[in-house]
Amino acid sequence: MNERRQFIRHPVNVAIHISPQSNDVLEDISMSDIGKGGISFYTNVIFEQGSALSIKIPHVQPPFEALCVVCWQRDKGESFEVGVHFIDEDSRFRARMIEQVCHIEDYRRKAIEEGRSLSSEDAASEWIAKFATDFGRA
Repeated sequence: MNERRQFIRHPVNVAIHISPQSNDVLEDISMSDIGKGGISFYTNVIFEQGSALSIKIPHVQPPFEALCVVCWQRDKGESFEVGVHFIDEDSRFRARMIEQVCHIEDYRRKAIEEGRSLSSEDAASEWIAKFATDFGRA
């Protein structure tokens, strides 16, 4: 099966840090998608397929950190879209929780844009009531 098609991806806009295993240079970039088994992101750095990377998402509590492997990379002109998959099952599970938090925050942001005052807790309650069943199946 094509690695790109194995996991359902969900759009997300979260800042992440990428650290190639070959050096300690971090690159702050925006994650574009997150799914059950990995993420994709845009960067101006070329990563070889099979390269090991460390992914850090510092803006969630507790901060998320996981090892992953580059599955694919596409040239997008001025940048590259890179897809990676997490190496261990625990990282996949934790990424799934982060994905849910991102959906809830997006739901909250849209409610605020519509003129509703909504706390993070209230947004979580509403989102879970409306979408958690479908999210669990994705």
